[in-house]
Amino acid sequence: MTTTSMLVGLEGEIATYRQETIELINDIAKAFFEEDEATKEDRKRLSDIAQDLREMFFMLVVIGEFNAGKSTFINALLGDKMLDMGITPTTEYIEMICHSDTPQRKPEVREDGVRVWGHPNTGAFGVAIVDTPGTGSVFLKHEKTAKSFLHRSDLVVFLLNAKQAFAETERMYLELVQSYGKKIILVINQVDLLQPTERQEVRRFVENMAKEKLNIEPLIFEISAKDALNSLDGDAGGMGAIKAHLRGVYLEAPPAKQKLLSELETVERVLKVRLGRAKENTTLVGSNMGRVRTIEDEIDSQSSGLEARLASITKTISTTLEGIRQRGTRFIDDNLRVRLYGGAPSKEQLEREFQEVVIGRTQRDINEMATNYVSNVIDQSRHYWNSVIERLNKLQDLLEKQKEGFDAGIYAEQRQNLEEAIRVAEEELQTNMSGDVLSQLKAQFDENIGTFQRYGLATFGGLLTMLIAIATPGGLAAFPLVLPALLLGAAVSVVAGVPAVRAYRRAITDTHNEFNQRIDTLIKSYKDTLDEVTRKERHRLTQYGKQQLIPVFSQLETLAKRYQEQEDSLTALQRQLEALRKRVQSLS
Repeated sequence: MTTTSMLVGLEGEIATYRQETIELINDIAKAFFEEDEATKEDRKRLSDIAQDLREMFFMLVVIGEFNAGKSTFINALLGDKMLDMGITPTTEYIEMICHSDTPQRKPEVREDGVRVWGHPNTGAFGVAIVDTPGTGSVFLKHEKTAKSFLHRSDLVVFLLNAKQAFAETERMYLELVQSYGKKIILVINQVDLLQPTERQEVRRFVENMAKEKLNIEPLIFEISAKDALNSLDGDAGGMGAIKAHLRGVYLEAPPAKQKLLSELETVERVLKVRLGRAKENTTLVGSNMGRVRTIEDEIDSQSSGLEARLASITKTISTTLEGIRQRGTRFIDDNLRVRLYGGAPSKEQLEREFQEVVIGRTQRDINEMATNYVSNVIDQSRHYWNSVIERLNKLQDLLEKQKEGFDAGIYAEQRQNLEEAIRVAEEELQTNMSGDVLSQLKAQFDENIGTFQRYGLATFGGLLTMLIAIATPGGLAAFPLVLPALLLGAAVSVVAGVPAVRAYRRAITDTHNEFNQRIDTLIKSYKDTLDEVTRKERHRLTQYGKQQLIPVFSQLETLAKRYQEQEDSLTALQRQLEALRKRVQSLS
């Protein structure tokens, strides 16, 4: 017995459409020029479909846990104990029972590992029943074998053990079947082991799990394949209902037509995914090519947020330091005028009041604001560099997938440029993540405030000395210009005269002016520092764009052309596939 002797003979339009489909599948497989694992799997899937179409059997594939009784179920469908049965995993191969005029009990082992049997009771001419290795078996290779055959099925019968229905592995297999778009029937086997109430509970459980976990409501049958096989009545044990349903399926349309439509739908699913990827790749490469012309716009866009934050933080810090100016002005007036009435304070008291009244929380507030600003700069920069690295890695992946289709020199040059661009981007990212910028900034800001405080304490230390001299008779000779300050009211003008009063006022004015200059210097120092942080980041972005991104993106023309050609080719093939499916559907 050979497989050839059991092949389904086709004539007329269906034979023509089968050949068209096989040729179209070959064209689609050739359009996949990538060499990654996913592409190899898709090519293998299409090759399997083409082979199945040559044999043209409508495949009723039975899957389930290794102890669900699949072999017994298939034997009950055949009404013949053809396949081995047992409580341990008995099926290591894919067992395919094709329709034949007489039973063929010695299987033919094909090169793909499928064992082919023959039997007249498969359900209809052109129908093959497939037994797969059990899911959940201790033999992982069995599971792999079963999964590899799912995309070839036309109708799936998923067998559940009534005693442990819907195990996790069963749910995962059903999800896989569903992802292939296959029709599914759920069969609860071994219900003879359950009480009537238990049967109802198990059925409700299966219905709920199918709807909740998979969002499907398939037909559900309850059977005892063992009872049916051991009975003289082949329809016993609930098998009659399943056989009747399958006969109805085969009568809906010729199995050959259903087979062809099923395979066309599978090919369409594969093609749809590949076309989606091709479009993504075309967009990715095309958008990066566009960046050659707009790289400056990209840098400006990246840095515009920095400029807005810089303007905001500079204004806030300036406002905060203006508060120091106002408080310092009042402090000068209080201690050069009001304190004359109450006597001079101690040096410690004056320093404490200067710190509390003039400086206060300013140092902490400014440091927090500046640190937050720089953190935002760094975070935004990290996001940008991460996006650059991700984008370049995608381009590198695309390049690797098309290695075979490139001129060796072009490939080597593009690969080198991409690797260098990624290396530099990763170094820039690490620079931002080191924390050096924040540490340096904090040290500089601490120094700014520290210098200002030292100035203030020195100035008001001198003020304290002046006040002590004013308040001490022996100190008048040392400070003749402030002698009138000892006298109050009209006595000032009588004793010292107008020149002394003018000198006193000038001393106050000079103190105010110097204090204001210090505040202006402090504001400028903060602004310059933050400007420098922003300028450096913009410079890094600009230099990277010119030296790394533009050269990389400029060389993408070949890549872009290939992906656009692939997208156009797959789109045309998709239209041919849709038209062919419609013609097959119109067959009577």
